[in-house]
Amino acid sequence: MNDSGGGAMQANRDPQCHTQYRLPDGFEHCSKLRPVTEAATALDRVKAVVDVLYSPGGCPWDGQQTNESLLKNLLEETYEYVDAVETHDRANMREELGDVLLQSVFQARVCESDTEDPFDIDEVADRLVNKLITRHPHVFAADTGIDLDSAPDTTNTADSADNGGNTKDGNASLQQESPEAVLALWEKMKQQEKHRTSVLEGISQSQGALPRAVKVVSRISKSPNADELFKAFDETSPSKGQRDDERYAAGRSQEAEQSALNGGATAEREKADAYANAILDIVRKARIDGIDIEAALRNRLRDVESRVADIESSSRAR
Repeated sequence: MNDSGGGAMQANRDPQCHTQYRLPDGFEHCSKLRPVTEAATALDRVKAVVDVLYSPGGCPWDGQQTNESLLKNLLEETYEYVDAVETHDRANMREELGDVLLQSVFQARVCESDTEDPFDIDEVADRLVNKLITRHPHVFAADTGIDLDSAPDTTNTADSADNGGNTKDGNASLQQESPEAVLALWEKMKQQEKHRTSVLEGISQSQGALPRAVKVVSRISKSPNADELFKAFDETSPSKGQRDDERYAAGRSQEAEQSALNGGATAEREKADAYANAILDIVRKARIDGIDIEAALRNRLRDVESRVADIESSSRAR
């Protein structure tokens, strides 16, 4: 980046370069908005107005919300922001990103009022900052010229040993690595931090089947045992150990009896599995080809929806 570009970016980040915030016309004399006008930053203003709305004397609807009741809004606002980004609607991006921010701040304000395990948005933000720092050791290496031997040791001994025992050299080499190598480091450190024993731990069970399938394939692809783990997708006969297991034999017998009782249920299940397997194959192939299958499907659906609207318009005109 050239000096002029860096200077412009710095100027945009300078609070004094921004016009002083003013309340909307007609609301200048509301005492409830004093915390908003006295807030130091724009984000503090968001926190202040959400606090007024959620607290007693605020909005009756807002005050009754819970973390669970707000989930629908969080999902809807997230998808609306996705739509704005993928349709390159910059004006709508501004609005929808604000709505996503609102949901984060609102969720944290509700958490703050919890009687058993309260926390606020500041704790959330500090934890996020620490995570971003510790997962980017290649960016936040010690300054050149600092005597690392005399500096306090803030690194995890096990992690340092795992990375070759030389953090400075490791960071220097990582800065020359590809984004893929950096992503691999991120995943490795995340697994260490969360003490995960499976590549599938932490995948939300609440999301839709397609994004969940994409996440499962992505996690397995990043595993050093990917070839072995991908065998789970194959429809193969049980292992020898399973065939010798009396419980497995008993289970198969019960399945056969149930199948006979259900008539065509087994055939229907096999047909459904065939479709599901075809979708999983597409998800795996798309990842190999570097295709975001969800984004591709959303964009294709937009094309179809636009064409449907055109056909309907033409039909009405006749």
